[in-house]
Amino acid sequence: MTSRIVPAITLSLLLVTAVSPVPAGAEEPPTPDEDADAPSSAAPLGASETGEPPATAGTNAGDGDRPYWRTNLFKRLFSDQKFLFTDWIGQELHRPGFTLPLVAGVALAATSHGDDLSQPDLRLERRFNASVSEEGTGTARAFTNLGDAGTGIVLLGATYLIGRFGGHDRLAEASSLSAEALINTGLWTTILKRATARSRPVGGAEGRFFDYQPAPGQSNESFPSGHAAGAFALATVFSGLYGEDHRWVPWVAYGTAGLIGVSRVGLGRHFTSDVLVGGVIGNSFGRMVLARRDGPAAARRVQTTFTPAFDPVTHEAEVDLTLRW
Repeated sequence: MTSRIVPAITLSLLLVTAVSPVPAGAEEPPTPDEDADAPSSAAPLGASETGEPPATAGTNAGDGDRPYWRTNLFKRLFSDQKFLFTDWIGQELHRPGFTLPLVAGVALAATSHGDDLSQPDLRLERRFNASVSEEGTGTARAFTNLGDAGTGIVLLGATYLIGRFGGHDRLAEASSLSAEALINTGLWTTILKRATARSRPVGGAEGRFFDYQPAPGQSNESFPSGHAAGAFALATVFSGLYGEDHRWVPWVAYGTAGLIGVSRVGLGRHFTSDVLVGGVIGNSFGRMVLARRDGPAAARRVQTTFTPAFDPVTHEAEVDLTLRW
């Protein structure tokens, strides 16, 4: 019973914050003067006549004056892939908050070879998994279920509808941007899982990479953790939109994401490095979506240069690819 109470309280706190009214003491929007001499036709087209609020922050659509979060999700996803390689990667590789934990996670994962328990990544997983009690296992399962893709889809769909039809635009925006970040994260973590083929701890596996033919009872989809990546993507978006007004939201959001990641290690589904790298990837995609929502920024674009070369001795031709950022 206790294992399901904590995630429920977390979700309730976030939802109450998302749909809460304007705090007491905040300025009320000005009301029109009933005795004003100006005719009603002087109001800007699309403001009072259509009932839609004027576009403010987040209008980076190219789709009329609609805010970014209300534009077509699939178009955003396609353009995200181009933005990822032409702008975002260059920015992230220059940001220590991305490169340092990513390098640390990859270095930790690279120690996995053989069944030597002196290896940090394998030792951490084995000891932590063995220390989890029966009650702790129930709590870990509850947080893991909270981080499932199906749970995320249902929650985001519900919060979007509540926000869209209940007049809570910020909640609808957070849900829409979270869906975008979650799909991007799921796409690229799946690609990385297939490419790295790292064995999960379950079944006694030691976390070897490129294990494309796992033994019976084992899985090769360990690196990185999809649960951690998705949880941190959502936490980043909600913290970015609500953190300034509600300072406790990032603590709850990132704390919940962290517990989802820890639950994967406690249940023996991932190594510590899987969770660390997954969290970094999820945070990056969440920040990328927020950056696109805020409009064009000074980005370090990746410059691609192709240089043809010919060896007159061997009569071999080649093309050199150079990337600069």
